[in-house]
Amino acid sequence: MELPERKIYTVSEFTEKLKTMLEREFPSLWIQGEVSNFRQAASGHLYFTLKDDAAQVRCVMFKLQSRFMKFRPEDGLQVIAWGRVSVYSPRGEYQLIIDTMEPVGFGSLMLAFEQLKRKLEAEGLFDPSRKKPLPRFPRRVGLVTSSSGAAVLDMIRIIRRRLPRTHILVSPATVQGDKAPTEIVHALQRLCETGDVDVIVVGRGGGSIEDLWAFNDERVVRAVAYCPFPTVAAVGHETDFTLTDFAADVRASTPSAAAELVVPDRRDLRDVVVHLGARLRNGMLTALDRRDVALRDLLKRVRDPRRDIGERRMRVDELFLRLTGTMNRKLAELRQEVGAVTERLRPEHLEMGLLMQRELCHALFERLIRATRDPLTNGRRSVETLAARLDALSPLAVLSRGYSITFDRQTRAVITDASTVSSGQDLAVRLRRGELLCRITETRPAEDEA
Repeated sequence: MELPERKIYTVSEFTEKLKTMLEREFPSLWIQGEVSNFRQAASGHLYFTLKDDAAQVRCVMFKLQSRFMKFRPEDGLQVIAWGRVSVYSPRGEYQLIIDTMEPVGFGSLMLAFEQLKRKLEAEGLFDPSRKKPLPRFPRRVGLVTSSSGAAVLDMIRIIRRRLPRTHILVSPATVQGDKAPTEIVHALQRLCETGDVDVIVVGRGGGSIEDLWAFNDERVVRAVAYCPFPTVAAVGHETDFTLTDFAADVRASTPSAAAELVVPDRRDLRDVVVHLGARLRNGMLTALDRRDVALRDLLKRVRDPRRDIGERRMRVDELFLRLTGTMNRKLAELRQEVGAVTERLRPEHLEMGLLMQRELCHALFERLIRATRDPLTNGRRSVETLAARLDALSPLAVLSRGYSITFDRQTRAVITDASTVSSGQDLAVRLRRGELLCRITETRPAEDEA
């Protein structure tokens, strides 16, 4: 068997030839599959794999094309992608370069809507606790909408009709197209920087989902959610819903409805004032009638003060007469007592009293002398008798008759028995006058002992 002429390719040549053939065979194609291994590089390019039950193919979508996608791919999502085949030479792998992509069975816009809604809801931007109440009587109303649309004219007309003194600040912005999100955010910022608005209405008239898509942009939704002033979302018709509706403090079904929400109707206010005035008048009349009835009832129960005054005057006259009589009687009694004291204090009466008192004092003095002299005489006699008896019993009187008392010189004990002393013992003998100091040389027992 004769071998064909050998044509030897380098790896680069083979890869390049294969790349040329594939790109010529498949300049563009639609492909359907399930997204897996999705990741977004720091450069912004999207890398993922499309697969079915039997095969898979690597895909890449560059940053420029990915910017026009309304939704974000995620693993497990069935998509239809349009692109071209290419070969990545450094690894010798073929891949699809995707230009556009849409979800299977679910519009890309609706998918993007749901994805962003879940994200912002998880962050708490739609939490009811964040909602601010609308002011009851706003002085300035800010409008973020197109300056040339019918919506702004309707809102201005309704606000002027309902509350003419309200100031309206229009911050114009494009509300449709690629530039709309940026302009809406800037318009909101302009109103917030003025710091002189009470409520802000963000909205536009009706349209398709594509026309209203600017109000689903994440930048617009965040700007509305973080606005420091109360906000009202009025986008499209009653059946249209955007993410701005969830982020705003209040949603209005239409721009006209928003204008009716933010300002009260002066006719309704007039009716309320008239009604409150009537209620106030009726209440005052009713209260006055009740007070009048109560006053009349009190007047019936209260006595005539003139009669009480007359009775009090008669009582005062009676007390005055009683007081005068009592004072006169007391003065007469005091006058009698003073006269009696004056009579007793006359000189002759005083001299007689002094004489009687002097005689009484002299008699009492004589009785005192007698009373003190007799007891003293009797006492003196008793003392003399007792002194004589004491002298008779005194040991000194015995000593004066020649007797003596013998003592031990050291202990001063009285010696009454000769057997209690011994030879050589020093003794003292007490005489009537003086003492004798003796030493025992010999003792003799009593005769009855001998």
